[in-house]
Amino acid sequence: MLTCLTLSLVLGAPVPPAGTPATMGPLPRLLEVKPDTDGKITVPVTRAEKQQQQGGVIVIGINGNPNGGQAQLEIQQDVAKSVPLTEVKELKVYTADGKEVTVADATKRLAKGGTVVVSADGKKVDPRHLKLFRDDVLVFVSPELAAPGPNAMPGGNVVFPNLQFQVVPALPAAPAVPAVPPPPAK
Repeated sequence: MLTCLTLSLVLGAPVPPAGTPATMGPLPRLLEVKPDTDGKITVPVTRAEKQQQQGGVIVIGINGNPNGGQAQLEIQQDVAKSVPLTEVKELKVYTADGKEVTVADATKRLAKGGTVVVSADGKKVDPRHLKLFRDDVLVFVSPELAAPGPNAMPGGNVVFPNLQFQVVPALPAAPAVPAVPPPPAK
């Protein structure tokens, strides 16, 4: 009897619902866009720019000069700019329900301004993140619109030295002097 009761309870127990799958990718950001005085829609982007700078440090054997010289440094720095929507590199525009929209059509829709969803990592946003929005909300996807990652350097500076080192042969070592105790004083 106990076996029959246990078996009926086990078979009649409800199956727990499968957990909702975890969303893929980081949360998108919201961005309010307004046309400027010319009627263009501008968005903030992050672009890497390279700059040549003279280093002020004297280094031995640099650029073929054994007496030293100034180092030429090439610095790559991420710069935040505001550019027109049509100039954003690799920009793809979607609606919240996943339909692709041309950049020209998106510019027309945003002629009076509005709020858009921006991908945080430059990849297409997971549809589960977009369930909160109406289907006609625009979603911008571009690597230039992506926020810097958690391991990014503050200021976005990366230094690539443009140096040519000359290996100078080492001078011969001085012969070791044997340690001789001084003669005793009398």
